[in-house]
Amino acid sequence: MRLNFLLAMPRLVQQIGDGYVFPLGMAYVSASLKKAGFNVFTINLNHHEGSLDDVLRDTIKANNINIVGTGGLSPQYHLVKSILKTVKTIDPNIITVTGGGIISCQPQVAMEALEYSDYGVVGEGDVTVCEFASTLEASGDMEQIPGLIIKKGPKSFLTTATRPDIQDLDSLPWADYDGFDIEKYLKLPPPAFGGLNSNLMIPMLASRSCPYKCTFCFHSLGTRYRRRSLDNFFAELEHLIDRYKIEYVSMADELFEPKPDNIKAFCERMKPYGIHWYADFAINNVREDLLPIMKDAGLDVMFFGLESADDRILESMNKKGLTIKKIESVLESVQKYDIPIFGAFIFGDIAETVETAQNTMKWWREHPEHLIHLTLIKPFPGSYIYDYACEKGIIKDKVQYLKDGCPQVNISKMSDTEFAELGRQISESMDSLGKLENVKMLSLDSNMGRVELSGNCPSCAKHNTYKDVKLFALDYLTCPYCNQKFHIPLPDELQNNLDTNLHRLLEIHDKIAIWGMTLTMMEMFNNSKVLKDSAIYPVDIAESKTCINLNGKQIHHPQIINQQDITLTIIAVPSHIGQITCQIEENHPGVSSVLDICELVGTTLPEMLIKNKHIGVKEPSIRVS
Repeated sequence: MRLNFLLAMPRLVQQIGDGYVFPLGMAYVSASLKKAGFNVFTINLNHHEGSLDDVLRDTIKANNINIVGTGGLSPQYHLVKSILKTVKTIDPNIITVTGGGIISCQPQVAMEALEYSDYGVVGEGDVTVCEFASTLEASGDMEQIPGLIIKKGPKSFLTTATRPDIQDLDSLPWADYDGFDIEKYLKLPPPAFGGLNSNLMIPMLASRSCPYKCTFCFHSLGTRYRRRSLDNFFAELEHLIDRYKIEYVSMADELFEPKPDNIKAFCERMKPYGIHWYADFAINNVREDLLPIMKDAGLDVMFFGLESADDRILESMNKKGLTIKKIESVLESVQKYDIPIFGAFIFGDIAETVETAQNTMKWWREHPEHLIHLTLIKPFPGSYIYDYACEKGIIKDKVQYLKDGCPQVNISKMSDTEFAELGRQISESMDSLGKLENVKMLSLDSNMGRVELSGNCPSCAKHNTYKDVKLFALDYLTCPYCNQKFHIPLPDELQNNLDTNLHRLLEIHDKIAIWGMTLTMMEMFNNSKVLKDSAIYPVDIAESKTCINLNGKQIHHPQIINQQDITLTIIAVPSHIGQITCQIEENHPGVSSVLDICELVGTTLPEMLIKNKHIGVKEPSIRVS
């Protein structure tokens, strides 16, 4: 019996029309199914206006869909679950299957949390889904297919044999970009990520997995590092240039090619195309003699996982052979060749103490020229530190942890008070990166939460103009002249509009929760009189933030929403609006209204949000998948 399959890519965007990081995994799965001859339909929810229910219902009905597949990473739990739940609401007889890192890292936990998934694909899905589809059409025995987890009951699952990693990547078809609206994707402003501002940027994979086993990582694409041949990669690149006129390649590999000879060969092949590209590098593999070769071949940004400036923490993280001396040497070399970098220190490893953390902070302050980002570690499911947190009882309920969005917790040797103080110190330190000076707002699109700004770089004083700047983003603007990074500013007039609209909301609501204490929001709480009102509650899921004092105001865990009977929640992290809205719907039923903070920066509060002195929720599924 021929069946109709639908692959649904989760809606990752705040608004239809925003940029996002294109999930390549589903495009590869789609390509394999189509090559095998199955009836496959695809939908990229990032490009479809309307509620999730309406969009999926119309697609399912129009194509007589029998099976719906979706997937994602663990932090995207709510986005994935909402698709599965909606499908089962439309037709409970439709078979649902889920893949991606969310399943591969802890299959039984994920299947229990997702509730509405009949099958899960564990590991690489390219071959598994084809066997799954073939067996399903033949009414065969699904338990004989390696790489599956099968739902037997609400909390009962059967895991089949482990499927080996795919060794010959050249045997796989190229990713099905067409099936997921890549032409629309290429027209979008780029996602706020590492200061990249390039258009016509497409993601490509040259390899799968990673040869390293850092304690905070989980390799969802297998346990062994494998490469495509250069002939296969560049044949696809030529196709993409010819078909889509791409100008920039984002190398989506977990780790860019570690062997020097292979790097040289890649650069020799890449240079004639005149394409700019960036990639993630293991800093202990970088050789100075390769830097001019890579730059000449179009390398635009080098991404580094620096992790710590204390050798004891690097050893604890299993960063084999990496030392702070090596980090210093490589960063100096990269700076010499004027290649922009994006790197980060992550605090809070199992071995982290106040002393080791301060060693890293001291090094960071002494080397402002490298513009390194600071953040706290998160135990993502599947990683060594996640297993450690579960074993020590720090994560008490694996299913609930996934439902909570995998919040950051304290696994270090520091006390919770010391850990919270470190979180505050990191936030305040990152504010010292610098701020765009003489800021002028040239235009505002409050519906999209975007502005056009101009201002002077605090480092080189050059005047820059930035178009399509996403407000309240978790990223930075970058000076094109000196590569200085600085936080995205909220122009004074928009701050005034926000205060005015918040004051108006306080006249209607007894209490308001603001969810998401980013650096921008914490700074605003310290400076805004309206936000100091006792009826406004700052909220964040991260442990390190719930002990921070914002000029006399404590940051609360989201449970305060239920405790205080708060009915209006404003989401201050637009890039996570889908996940947070789903968490609110699931865990805080008393909240009747959810607003995007970008809706409050216009000159007036949109009248459509006001109904009988009650702030109505805009159709949530316009933003939430």
